[in-house]
Order: sequence, then structure tokens, then C-alpha cells
Amino acid sequence: MRQLRPYQEDSITRVAQKVADGKRKVVFQLPTGGGKTVTFAGLSRRYLARNNKKVLIMVHREELLQQSRRTLYEWYDIVGHPVVAGKTYLPNVPVYTAMVETAFNRLKKNPNYFGNVGLVIIDECHLGNFKKMHQYFKDAIFIGFTATPISASKKEPLKDLYDDIVTGIDVPDLIQMGSLVKNRTYHIKNIDRKTLRIKGGEFDDKQMGQEFSRAKQVNNTVEGYRQHCEGSRAIVFNCNVEHSKIVNDAFIAAGYPSRHLDATCGEAYRRECLTWLRDTPGAILNNVGILTTGFDEPSICTVIVNKATTSLPLWLQMTGRGGRPFPGKDFFTILDMGGNALVHGDWSAIRDWSELFHHPEKPSNKEGVAPVKECPECEAIIHASATTCEFCGANVKKPMEIDPQLAEFELLTEERPLSIHVDRVIKESEAAGRKDYFAIHKVKYEIINTAKREWKVKHMTESIADKLRGMFQEKVREWCKEKGKRYNQWHRDTTRQWFDEELQKVFKYQPIPAAPVEA
Repeated sequence: MRQLRPYQEDSITRVAQKVADGKRKVVFQLPTGGGKTVTFAGLSRRYLARNNKKVLIMVHREELLQQSRRTLYEWYDIVGHPVVAGKTYLPNVPVYTAMVETAFNRLKKNPNYFGNVGLVIIDECHLGNFKKMHQYFKDAIFIGFTATPISASKKEPLKDLYDDIVTGIDVPDLIQMGSLVKNRTYHIKNIDRKTLRIKGGEFDDKQMGQEFSRAKQVNNTVEGYRQHCEGSRAIVFNCNVEHSKIVNDAFIAAGYPSRHLDATCGEAYRRECLTWLRDTPGAILNNVGILTTGFDEPSICTVIVNKATTSLPLWLQMTGRGGRPFPGKDFFTILDMGGNALVHGDWSAIRDWSELFHHPEKPSNKEGVAPVKECPECEAIIHASATTCEFCGANVKKPMEIDPQLAEFELLTEERPLSIHVDRVIKESEAAGRKDYFAIHKVKYEIINTAKREWKVKHMTESIADKLRGMFQEKVREWCKEKGKRYNQWHRDTTRQWFDEELQKVFKYQPIPAAPVEA
């Protein structure tokens, strides 16, 4: 019998502890490459060994269903009976693997169709089409697996469906272990996201497709490939079918082996395309939204995101297709044609998924700013604190600027010093039943309000903003000490982002990425 990795076993144990503490619905976060399928197979085995009830595993794509069944059998000799459209026979077995829509249709006719189910496992639980399944199996445990525990709809966050979250290993650790390969991300100057309409929380596909289909934008895509990753096996995520066909024609006209694939092409052509991609050197496969999940081709060395998205999960799902190890593959390249990395951060950035689950973003037509910047020489995405580009060696240190308003600001802060006691803010927040990070947000508001009302700041400059950021980071450091948390890179980057977003809101200030406070 095969053995799970220590972090997988540990995560299963932490899920079991959450359930023992009364949490009946738990999100299990594990990044692509972390072994999500083998982990929920291991979870199923452990549950069956201790309980005389059934396990139902639900997926939304045929490839995921077959992958789940194969893993259950190859790892633990467990036969997961498939529940799919057209097959009505249902034997009395311990594990069912079901397509979500088929399962829903059967349950509508007979809520007891699957019998005595004690554990429901949902793969890609952030997708909205699983929400309707929570009305069934009232006494069962629900474990939702996902790499990105953020709901597809910001109006319906996952925390409204699930009680808690367990987070597994992070992408940088998987890279260090050799389970994933590192990436190089290039931001290609292509589209101004501010010109794109947002419809239903996402950029409008039709308008975005028109903008990205302009000759200049299409040429930029082909030129970006030629300049940064020519000859590599690539997948391209385009805006819509029309746009994808235009880009495909442009690659062919430039002499590259290229194909287009979308949901209307049929299963036989889809299989043919994926075989062609695997077997053809330098193959480029353009697609529209069908290679984000349930697709695994380790030989891919380039991912071109030829669209903009407001969705962090979608950004990570698309870019993550290139992260699998393959012989001779030291890294993979991301060409970001839509300015996504500057908003969502790089694919391999550290993220606090527990914080994002418990405090999801509210619906908005505005976007934040990630702690990254673009190298002016080679267009690579690098950390905001970098002074030298790790890819081309260029000096990216920001030149010093003299701000005539700064002297007056410093004089006012000396006359009316900042008076915020972090320990008191924490106690007040806890007494009000607030979550941990509420206190940091309260400190943020107090500093910015003090700057506006007491220090009479009317126009925000970069120099004044840096001074305010420094004050805020000192308070964040105090908060971490009080709460027993490490004042690490994630806390510095995330709290800076929160602070800059508030500066934008209050002073209409556009922040410039700068180095965070040193630990």
C-alpha cells in the first residue's frame, strides 16, 4: 500500500480534529501539485476504516471522476462506483464517485438515493454548481477540496457554506520539495484593464474579446511568445471562441504549430488535440475555459493568459497548468497579457488562505494592488521590494524624490503625535466578538483618519504615504507580538496592500510599489 506524504497525513488529521470539535463542514485547501486526489482518497480510506457508512465523492468533470476512481483503486484497492448520466444501476458499495449534475438529478427524485452516506467529498468546492448539494445529507460530514478557497461568486462566500478551513502546504514549499517547478512571469504591455467593463463580477467576455482581438494585441501575443519562450510547448487561455480562433490563425501565420479548442469541438477532437499537444514539439494549444481543471500535461513549459480576470482562483488555475515537473524542465514561463499578476500577485506568491476564507473580499467593481512590480527592462514580474531584477539583473531601485510637503507633515506629527495603543484595540475588538485581523483594520483607519483630520493632509504624496506606511507597519509588528504571530513577509505585504487600498479610497491616491518594512 502506498504512503501519503507527511503534510497530507497531517492535514487529514487536522480535518478529523475539526470534525471532532463539532465542525461538520470543512474546506480542505491544497494547491495544485499538492496531491489533492490522493489526499481525499486517503481521507476516504481512513473514514471507512472507522465508520459503517458510505462515502460520496462529487466532481464536475468526467476527467476528474475517472482520476478519482483510478486513484482510489491504485492506492487503496477501493472501487468507487461511477454515477453518471445514462447508467441507472446503483450497487450497494462503500464509495460512489458522481458527476454533480447527475447526483443532483437522482436526489431530486429520491433524496435517499445513495443510502446511508456519512462523508461527502466535493472536489473543486469553490464552484457554484456544488452549492445545491448542501440541502441533502443533513447528518453527513462535508469536506470540500480546493486549491483556491474563494467562492466563484463574491456574493456567496464559502464561509457561508462551510464552518472552517484546513490549509495544506504552500506553493513555494512544493517548489522546494520538487513537486512543482518555479516560474517566470512576464507582464506584456497589452491592455488597460480600466477600459474593460465588469459584468456580474467579471470582465465582460464580449467586450474584452473585441479589445484583445485588435491587430496590435494579437501581434503582442505572438511577439511575447517569440521573445520569451519560442519553441516551448504552450497553452493559451483566450477571451472567447472568436478571439481564440484569431490568435490561433496568427500563430499559424507566424509559422508555429498551433490549434484551437473549445467546448463545442466534441470529445473526440478534444482527445485528439491533447494527444497532439503532448506529442508535437513546440505545440501551441489555444483554448477557451476548458483546460483550467481536470487537465494535466507536465510537459507544458509556457502558459499564456491572454485575457484579464477579476478572479484570483481562475488566475491561479490557469497559470498552475504549467507547474508540474517534467524531465529537463527547470522552470515554466507565464505570459500575462491582461495585467493579472499586478492585481492578484504571482502564481507562486505566499497566500494566507485561512484569512482569505474567513474574510473574503466583498463584491466590488474595483481591484486591489498586489505587492509586485514590473521590471522596466525585461517586463518580468518581481517582488515590490526587489532592487535588482532576478532575471535580467537590471537596477530597479526607485530614485529618491524630494517632496516639499513632507517637512510640514513631519512638523505636524511632532506637534500631534500618533496615539494608538494596539493592546487596547485588540481587547476592544475581542470584547466585541470580532475576528483577529479586525484590530489591524481598525488601526489602519485610525492612522489615515489622523493624517486627514489632525495632520491636515489634503494631497497624498509618495513621501507622506511612506511615512504613514511606516507608522502602520510598526503597529502591525506590535499586533503580531501581542497575538503570538510571526511578523513575516505575508503580514508585511498583505497589510501594506490593505493600507494602500484605504489611501486610494480616502485620498484618491495611486500607490507606487515600494520595499516593505524590514523584519
